[in-house]
Amino acid sequence: MTTALVDHGAAWPLPIAGGSPSKRAVVDAAALRANTAALRRHVGEDVALMAMVKANGYGHGAVTAARSAVDGGASWLGVSSAEEALQLRTAGIDARLLVVGWTHPSSHSALILAGVEVMVLDATAVDSLAAAARSSGRPALVHIKVDTGMGRLGLRPEELGPLLQALRAQIPPVVLSGIFTHFADADGVDPDFTEEQHRRFVVAVDAARRLAPDLVAHCCNSAATLRFPHMHHDMVRPGIAVYGYPPPGATGVVEVRPALSMLASVAQVKTVRTGESVGYGRTWRAPSARRIATIAAGYADGVHRAQSNRGQVVVAGVRCPIVGRVSMDQLSADVTDVPAVSVGDEAVLIGSPGGPDSPDWLGADEVAAAVDTISYEVLCAISARVPREVLHQP
Repeated sequence: MTTALVDHGAAWPLPIAGGSPSKRAVVDAAALRANTAALRRHVGEDVALMAMVKANGYGHGAVTAARSAVDGGASWLGVSSAEEALQLRTAGIDARLLVVGWTHPSSHSALILAGVEVMVLDATAVDSLAAAARSSGRPALVHIKVDTGMGRLGLRPEELGPLLQALRAQIPPVVLSGIFTHFADADGVDPDFTEEQHRRFVVAVDAARRLAPDLVAHCCNSAATLRFPHMHHDMVRPGIAVYGYPPPGATGVVEVRPALSMLASVAQVKTVRTGESVGYGRTWRAPSARRIATIAAGYADGVHRAQSNRGQVVVAGVRCPIVGRVSMDQLSADVTDVPAVSVGDEAVLIGSPGGPDSPDWLGADEVAAAVDTISYEVLCAISARVPREVLHQP
């Protein structure tokens, strides 16, 4: 087993000089590889797999997530911005790479030179990419984004005509490499709207294939990858499932394991007397004498402020309530029921050092449910100042 401190986003050098960090996120690269391999087996050899590694690899570290996914069988990677794409290229990752979000024209030359494929929405983008391709001497590979019901980026299927004409006029140096859409409710109980979105997408794919017969069609996020095999087309784009959290309605289809735990050190333990308060706003007052641990992590590290007086942490295998408001750099937990707590002990904020089979496991989905959000947000919120400790690197 190899272990290394890394941080894909912080400005300071790593590892931290002078000792251990006061908080850390432990990322299991073997779990990421195994999850990707399980998804790879699920879709079969005839369907490509694009692992979504945007948002710093859903908080796990973009480079770690990308390398692990490729090792697990992903042939494509997906990101949301030019900056994310170029970060991966700088790290030496050479898998096929698509920016699924909008890109500024000023980034087009760099993306083309790096062999990154981009999303297009209009003729203006096509012209910018064509000019950049001519100046760089390399083709611009583009994917059309179709809005089939998400209501965000994309053209409706009936609006594709002018864009296809613009692409036809610029071939080469612009190459229509793919077409994709995104589902609004693939994890919902009722599949009807997802089926309707898929029907609209098929219409768009048929129109685009008249221009580029060999393009790659893709529409399935994690939920659709697991629930709707008839929608896989040429490629699927799982995201949260790669990180071990299958969406609602898709649990049990493929065995995946969460790959991240977040821990922070106890900075002080004190006894709070009956009626004394803890934290800003005095929102919590001790009902009796209580032992309170101040823990060195707060909302600047990714602990949601909404966990104030609602969330839990695990200390020495015991679940302890968060008391008072979560502040920028610290939170407080009632550790009265923990037999022994010392300064420097680690509290578990997400996951567990023993893995998801541990009795003290505190999953990101459980953390999310306590504050009415989703596991995606909990994981992506872990900030750059929390070092990532990577286990089981190849």
